[in-house]
Amino acid sequence: MKPELAAVAEKSGAARRRTIGDPIKESIPYMLQVTARLQTATFMTSLVGTNVHPAESYVVHELWKASPLSQSDISARLGIGNATVGKTLQRLEKNGFVQRTRESSDARRVMVRLTDKGVAVHEQFDVATQALMTEIDAVLGPVESRRLLASLNKLADHFRLVQTERKEGE
Repeated sequence: MKPELAAVAEKSGAARRRTIGDPIKESIPYMLQVTARLQTATFMTSLVGTNVHPAESYVVHELWKASPLSQSDISARLGIGNATVGKTLQRLEKNGFVQRTRESSDARRVMVRLTDKGVAVHEQFDVATQALMTEIDAVLGPVESRRLLASLNKLADHFRLVQTERKEGE
């Protein structure tokens, strides 16, 4: 383990010892929130100067994979609300990362494309994501990383199903 990681591990071990006996701080939901916040902060340092928030990077990524897409297509692919995607697209368009145009065959349908600036910033996201994956593998090892990813996917699938069932029950 790198000396820097060992120092962080020692500090986090001390913090963990302070939470022994605290059922909330020892819970999976709490640790998922803490880990997500810390990982986002780490990711943000890689994006300094891009003027794009990590949540916006997922929209950019979807458009990089398949462009053009409608707002509802992006919403469905990411599993987030159409209104949230709309606000994100407004920010991305304002900053020159995406372009929205009406479809010639149906003027009601607006299609979204990455601009050259959007493509360039996606490359930075890709590098930042790979760096995080390398760091996670260094801490957990590749086998434990794959297990963690499989477990997180299983939980995400479960909670998507729960949300779908709740919406259908309303």
